Amino acid sequence: MAGESESMTNPKQELNHDYLIRGSEYLVNFRGFELVGREDVLKKLTAILMRKNANSVLLVGAGGVGCSAICIGLQASKDKPDTPFDIVSKRFFWMDSDLLFASGEHSKINTGFNKTLRTLGRTPNAVLVMDDMRDFIDAARNNGCTNLINAIMHAIKKKQFQVIMEARDEDLQAVLSCHSDMKEGYTLLDINEPDETLLYQIIKTIARTRLNAHHKIKISDPAIETAIDVTSKYRVRDMGLSRAQPERTLTLLDRALTSYRLDAHAKDPRLDELNSRLELINSQTADAEQKSEQQQLTSEIQKITDAWAARQTKIKDIYAELRDGEEAIRGLETDMEQQQQEEARLLEQADDSEEQPAVKKGFVPFAARAAGAGFDSEEVTAIKKQIAKFQAEVDKNREKFDALTAEINDHLELSKEHVLEEFSNISGIPVSKLTQDERAKLLHLDENLNNRVFGQQEAVTKLANQVRVARAGLQSPNKPQAAFMFLGPSGVGKTELAKALTVELFDDERALLRFDMSEYMEKHAVAKLIGAPPGYEGYEAGGILTNEMRRNPRRIILFDEIEKAHPDIFNVFLQILDDARLTDNRGLTVSFRDAIILMTTNIGTTHFLSEDNFEVAKSLAMENLDDQYRPEFLARFNGKRNIVCFNTLGLAVIEKIAARDIGNLNLMVQATVPEISIEITPEALSAMCRDHYKPITGARGITGYIEGVIKPEIANTVLFNQQAKGSIVIEYDEAEQTVVLHPPKVTAGQQATG
Repeated sequence: MAGESESMTNPKQELNHDYLIRGSEYLVNFRGFELVGREDVLKKLTAILMRKNANSVLLVGAGGVGCSAICIGLQASKDKPDTPFDIVSKRFFWMDSDLLFASGEHSKINTGFNKTLRTLGRTPNAVLVMDDMRDFIDAARNNGCTNLINAIMHAIKKKQFQVIMEARDEDLQAVLSCHSDMKEGYTLLDINEPDETLLYQIIKTIARTRLNAHHKIKISDPAIETAIDVTSKYRVRDMGLSRAQPERTLTLLDRALTSYRLDAHAKDPRLDELNSRLELINSQTADAEQKSEQQQLTSEIQKITDAWAARQTKIKDIYAELRDGEEAIRGLETDMEQQQQEEARLLEQADDSEEQPAVKKGFVPFAARAAGAGFDSEEVTAIKKQIAKFQAEVDKNREKFDALTAEINDHLELSKEHVLEEFSNISGIPVSKLTQDERAKLLHLDENLNNRVFGQQEAVTKLANQVRVARAGLQSPNKPQAAFMFLGPSGVGKTELAKALTVELFDDERALLRFDMSEYMEKHAVAKLIGAPPGYEGYEAGGILTNEMRRNPRRIILFDEIEKAHPDIFNVFLQILDDARLTDNRGLTVSFRDAIILMTTNIGTTHFLSEDNFEVAKSLAMENLDDQYRPEFLARFNGKRNIVCFNTLGLAVIEKIAARDIGNLNLMVQATVPEISIEITPEALSAMCRDHYKPITGARGITGYIEGVIKPEIANTVLFNQQAKGSIVIEYDEAEQTVVLHPPKVTAGQQATG
């Protein structure tokens, strides 16, 4: 880094810059760095570097997983006594790509890069670290310097040095395709998110060192545990919280600490509790004892407020002095730089005295000659003394400033509640849901699912039991947490049950990963899931399913109407259901161990619609399944026990669904116009359901009727009767088989106002 600042100020030095940051210099930027929980990865990386062939490394992982930290840890490990001598003898260099390409001049870039190669080539056991290979490739191509990549590959073939390249998952193919020999010269090392135990060790170490050093606020263990829990369980669209672990948790803790500091530094944290106690006493009929406590509280609040104001004034005064001193130092440094440039100019004139006879070396001022001899001139020395004087004052004021802020920060500690509040603000999920006890949620899972999916008790019970088995840690480690196939007519709640389970477990229906298998009817459609073969369009992008699972392995996945998928898709299903793992087209492995797999099919629908006996219909539908699918596929669903048949819905269930939809419509109306509500008589509801429900369409028929007929009528009533108050009464004309709406009456006073 020092080389960068020097090159920007001295063009002559820039010509000799090799655009490399030595490992020891790079490590200085991460004082106290400690690599935690990545010992296995570090051992693998070390072993690759010690090989004879393919001993350069391509580190691949999601953004935020810690590829850069692993490389820094490799440099830091050289100081450990148990590090192999083969690694201690390695010389690590970080490529300063930004500075290399900063000029945008083709010739300058090539000259600088050749200097880099010469430095690496003459350094024994040199290892070049390129921390974002995709950026390097793009910069080289944009500046017409693709030869740089060839030069690196040539040096690797000649074993002049080794390279560690870092690439994100989505950039892997772009890196592999930058040269035809990439797969021969490099060994791919896939970096995955750490497991829960390692993640806690990593977060605790970093939080207690880097975050605490920056914010000067202690972080409690429950705060760390809560941050890990919510960032592992929930995914939000926020840029910082959409990256991989451990960065997601560290970002949340950083933001929670920032919000906490803003609140805590605005007023004394003790005032909230004291003011609450005072308000409680003021709201009651005070006796003599309470009046005395009231006076004490008022006095204490005033005392704390005055002390806080005095401290804040003192802090601001010290900060003003600190700022003025730093500004004075900057001004003196500018003066010194101008003086040195003037002296350098005079020396150059002295060197060119033969071409310019008017300038004689004897007439060069003493200051310039002193500078040329390697000494500071009197002017520069005087300025340096002034700078040192101001710097001493600045350091003294900084110590006072830090001491005063420490008086506040020493009483602060980030708690679980602060983390939950910050995450709620980011995600929009209420704190009440974030704090729900997981065991209580699982205990009432059946009840909550039945409140949304009516008439499917068997399916709800089986699914809830399997989820509890998985959460209790009793599921096979090489299987998904649950795998179910839902069989039954359209509109009976198969997809709705998947959505309801997602809401219960993840508090957000959008967390459901849904695939409509009607989009996967062609033979080549399997490429959409796991990625296109080499040479085909879209190869670099990977597969939709594998990409999503690498970003977030804790998912509920719904494959809807699987009978429409091409038979080749079922080979993918077999691997997911059997081994809970899948390898995409780029060779990256994805785990499904934390996923719940749900599939729906309409096979055998006719039996449920034509047979009155549900058991007979179920038996016939299962025979159809046996004819349609291979036995090994059906056996993956817990020996067919997790193939669940859904009942056709009776009229009583349809009435419950209609009543729920009308209730939801009423909430929408009252959110817009609080003075208006919706009412429907039980007789009208029953008659409407009886006339408009058809078993072949299931609940979608009555839901569609409410959406397409009742809702537009309600909208017209709300829009054109804005002065009305009261209830919109829905009646049903059985003869015409249509609803009749009676809008609220507008009173005479309301008409006059209108």
